[in-house]
Amino acid sequence: MNVRLGRDWEPTLRPAKCLLRPLHGNLNEMHRLFWVALLASFAPAQSVEDATELLRKVQSMAESTRTWRAEVVEKSQISGAGMNLQNEVRSKIAVQAPLKMSRQNSGADQTILVCDGAEAFYSGDGHSYYRSEAKVNADCTFPLSRFYKLENNPATASVVGRDHVRLADGDRDCVLVRAVWKRAMGSAVRTMCIDPSSALILRDVAESEDEKTRIRIVNTTAFTSYESNPTFSPDAFRFSVPPGAVEAKPPI
Repeated sequence: MNVRLGRDWEPTLRPAKCLLRPLHGNLNEMHRLFWVALLASFAPAQSVEDATELLRKVQSMAESTRTWRAEVVEKSQISGAGMNLQNEVRSKIAVQAPLKMSRQNSGADQTILVCDGAEAFYSGDGHSYYRSEAKVNADCTFPLSRFYKLENNPATASVVGRDHVRLADGDRDCVLVRAVWKRAMGSAVRTMCIDPSSALILRDVAESEDEKTRIRIVNTTAFTSYESNPTFSPDAFRFSVPPGAVEAKPPI
């Protein structure tokens, strides 16, 4: 249909309502959104950098921590190929450099190791024990880094959140760091709850899976108490022979 307009007709243009509103508020909102988008674009790189630096601090602190005391709960699960095995071990650990160390396990593992500075005593079943020189027993020198067994140079490392862990002296806030190491048969993943102020791994969940057998292993280690440079009692590193246990020759 053709519409013909008369010569005297003049269109009346009315500005849209949105154009009549002040632009100041809209500009502020656009400015805010721009900065949010800009900061978000840097977030992944910053996360990786922070995680890597935090792991470096953890390793450095752990290597220098040679006198410490802790109580730890370790839970393990092996699943796949028709298996679903679980166990729990509680450990009381005391370490004083040089060559003094005590680790007493309960639960699925009942082993006891005590180094008194001169000799090392080990009992695996409570029925027997053997002794050796402390200076030739590698476990008598036990900095915190040997407990962590934290490898260098993960393939990836990132901050994935925040959490907290309850210790004997109260709750501790921590940063969740997920690190991945490549293996010949698959990948090893550790998700660590790290106290950024003390560079202490409060909880560590280590996962690995064999790509061929599909067997999956998950080990969760959590501190329930921890002290750095504590004062030990005189009998803290004294070995008590289990009742009825006999001394045996150390394994070759």
